Amino acid sequence: MITEGFRKLTAVNPYEYQKIAMENLVEGKSLIVRAHTGSGKTEIALIPFIYGVNDFLPSQLIYSLPTRTLVESIGERATKYASSKKLRTAIHHGKKATSSLFEEDIIVTTIDQTAGAYLSVPLSMPKRWGNMFVGGVASALAVFDEVHTLDPEKGLQTTAAIAMQSAKLGFPSIIMSATLPDVFIERVRERVERDGGKVEVVDVKDESEIKSRRNRKVELINRTDEELAADIVLKEVESNRKLVVVVNTVERAQKLYLELKDRTEVPVLLLHSRYLEKDRAEKEKFLEEIFGKSSRGECIFISTQVVEVGMDISSPKILSEAAPVDALIQRAGRCARWGGNGELHVFGLSEGSGNPYAPYSKELVESTITEVNSRGKSFVLDWQTEVELVNQVLSSHFEFFMDSTFFYQRLGELARAVYEGSKAKVEQNVREVFSCDVTLHENPESLEAEKILALPKIRVDARVLSGKIEKLAEMGIKVYKLEENPVIGDYEEKYTPSLVRSNEDVTPFELYVLSGAYYSPDVGLVFDKPVPGAVNSFEPDKQKFEDVKSHTEYKLERETWVEHAKNTLWMLEYYLIPRYRYVIKNFANYFGYGYNELVNLIRCITALHDLGKLNVYWQKKVGWGERVPLAHSDETNVKGLPPHATVSARALQPYLESLFDDEDVFKAFYLTIAHHHAPWAREYKGYSLIPHFDKFIDEVWSVPKEFIKAHDSANRLDFTYLDVVDENEAYRLYGLLSKLVRISDRLATGGVSYESIFSA
Repeated sequence: MITEGFRKLTAVNPYEYQKIAMENLVEGKSLIVRAHTGSGKTEIALIPFIYGVNDFLPSQLIYSLPTRTLVESIGERATKYASSKKLRTAIHHGKKATSSLFEEDIIVTTIDQTAGAYLSVPLSMPKRWGNMFVGGVASALAVFDEVHTLDPEKGLQTTAAIAMQSAKLGFPSIIMSATLPDVFIERVRERVERDGGKVEVVDVKDESEIKSRRNRKVELINRTDEELAADIVLKEVESNRKLVVVVNTVERAQKLYLELKDRTEVPVLLLHSRYLEKDRAEKEKFLEEIFGKSSRGECIFISTQVVEVGMDISSPKILSEAAPVDALIQRAGRCARWGGNGELHVFGLSEGSGNPYAPYSKELVESTITEVNSRGKSFVLDWQTEVELVNQVLSSHFEFFMDSTFFYQRLGELARAVYEGSKAKVEQNVREVFSCDVTLHENPESLEAEKILALPKIRVDARVLSGKIEKLAEMGIKVYKLEENPVIGDYEEKYTPSLVRSNEDVTPFELYVLSGAYYSPDVGLVFDKPVPGAVNSFEPDKQKFEDVKSHTEYKLERETWVEHAKNTLWMLEYYLIPRYRYVIKNFANYFGYGYNELVNLIRCITALHDLGKLNVYWQKKVGWGERVPLAHSDETNVKGLPPHATVSARALQPYLESLFDDEDVFKAFYLTIAHHHAPWAREYKGYSLIPHFDKFIDEVWSVPKEFIKAHDSANRLDFTYLDVVDENEAYRLYGLLSKLVRISDRLATGGVSYESIFSA
C-alpha cells in the first residue's frame, strides 16, 4: 500500500533504500537514515504518515529542520502531499509562527521550536500555552532531518533523547542526514534498543540509483595554501561569470561584498543570516533565477553557512573557505547539483584579525585541512568518499560527545529547562550559537508592547550583541529588551521593555530593540556606521500587530459552571479522543491500563478541571448571584480573578489519590488540572467552596463529597513540574493530558469551533 501511495503522490517509483525505510516505519520501527542531498529522504517520513495517520502511525508528524529556509521548502512539499488526504499542515518558525497550539496533523518547524515545545517553553507563543505543546512532541512521529548541523554535545544529544524516549513509549522517530559518522549511528541505535525500542539503520547503497547523482562529478580542488580574497574572486569570474563564494562569518562576507561590488560589471549579491525576512526572500528568488534549474544570467553570490542547507541552487564552481568536513560536503551539494561536472575550491583561512576559525572548532577545521591535504591537490567527491571523509574527521569528535556522561548531563539540562521555563535554557540544549531577535526603532519607548512585538525582526547571535553593548553605548545607540512576565491571572499576559545597561543583560531568544543602529537591504544589519540606503527605524506590521493583539485579548461569553463542564466533556468526546486514539492507546499500554479505562480517567479530569471556580471568592469576583455558579462572565470589567486551576488540583487531591496506584500517573493527572491555565503554577490562595458545591459537581461527575477538600488556607501545591520531569514517561503523559484538557476547555469556551483553533 505504501509503495502504491508513494507512486501516486510522487509519480515515480521509490528508490530501494526508500522502500526499505518505509517498510520498517510502518512496522513501528524508528529509523536512522544516511542519504545524500536530493535522494528523497523527506518522502520516507511524509508518505507513510499520510497513509497511516492514527492507524499504524501517530496522530501527528513533527518534522524538525535546522533552518527556516529548509522549513519553508519542506513545508511546501508537505502541504502538497497532505492535501491529497485533507490533512492540515503548519509551517512554523521564528519568523512565521503559524501553529498556535501545535495541533495540526503535520508541523514542519525548526529544531529549536521543537525543543521549546517539548520543554514546555514555546519560543514563538505565550509561555502560558507551554504544556499543550509538550503533548504534541511527546506523542508525534518525530522527524529530525539534516541533523549534521546540530552541535554533538547539545542539539544531537537532545534529538537522541527525544527519539529514544519516544521509542520507549512505542512512538517511532526518524533521524536523517547525509554526513553522520558511523559512531553516532551506532550509539543512538544502542540507546534506543537498550530501552526496548526498535530501530533500523538505512543507508544508500548504490549512489547511481539516485537520479541527481547518476551523471554528476564534483572535484575538490585543494587551495588551502591560499587565502580567499577579492582579487582571487575577480580572477575566477573572468572565466566563470556564475560563481558561488562561501565564507564563514557575516563580517567577512560583508567586507568581501563591499570590496567587490564596485570592481566588476557582474552583479554581486550578498546573503547571510542578518536580513529581514522579506529582503532575504527577494534575494533567494533572484538566486533561483540565476542558479536554479532553469537558470539564466550571471552573478557573484557571496554567502555564509546559510547556503549549506535548504537552498535549491547549483553552480559549476564554488569557492569556499576551509570549514569542517560536513560543512564542506554540504557546500559541495550546491555544485553541479543536477548533474554534470563541478569544482569545489577550498581555501585556507585569513590570519588577519580575530579568530580565523570562527564560528567553528579549530580542531575540526585543522583536521579537515589535514585530511584534504593527505589526498593531494584534487580528488573526486563521490558518496563513498564523503562517507570516508566524515568517518575519518568526525569519528573521534563524535565518540567523545556520545559518551554516556554527556548524554545524561543533557537529560539533566532538559529537565532543568522545563522546571525553570527559560527560553535561554531551551536554546542551550540545542546549539552553541545562542540567537536572539533584534529590531530597530528610533523611539521604542513611545510604542506599546504589542507594536514592538509587531516590528520586523532580524535573528542574530546573542553573543555578538552582548559583545557590542559597551561599544554601542559609546556610539549613542540604546538597546532595549522586551521581556514577557509569567501569567498572573487566568487570561492575562504582559510584556515590558527595559533598557539594557550591560552585556550580562543580553540573553538568548529574547527580543531587543536598537535605537540608533542601521539596516540596509543590500548589506543587512549594520552595527557601526551606516551604508548607503540604510534606515534606523522599522514600522510595525499591521497584520502581525492584529495577531499579537488577538493573543493578548480574550473575549468570553457568559456560561454557568455546569454548562461549561458538560460542553468541555462533549468537545473531548467528539473531537479529541477520536483524534488521539492511537496515542491514548499507546500510553494505556505502557502504563498498564485498558484503553477505555484511561479514556474514562481523562474524562474525569476534563469534567472537574474547573472545580476551583466553585470557590466563594472566585464566584463573588465574577458576579455570582448565589444561585447558579458561573464558569465565565460576559462582563468586560471583570479583572483580577483569583487563580482557580491550582485550587482545583488542591480540592481534588484526595479524590485523585484514591484513583491511582501509580504515583507518577497520579502526579501527571494532578498537575494537568493545576496547570490548565499556567504551567509552573505552584501556589494557591485560601479558598472555601460554595454551599452545596457537591450538588453542582454531581451534575457532571460523581465524586464522593468526603473526597473533596472544601476549605484550605493559602499554601504551595504538594507537587510541581520537578516531580514529573525526572520521570520522562509521566512528563509525556502530562503533556498529552494537558493538550486534551486545555484544547477541550478552549473549544468549550464561548463556542469556539475546532476549525478556528488552527487560525487562533
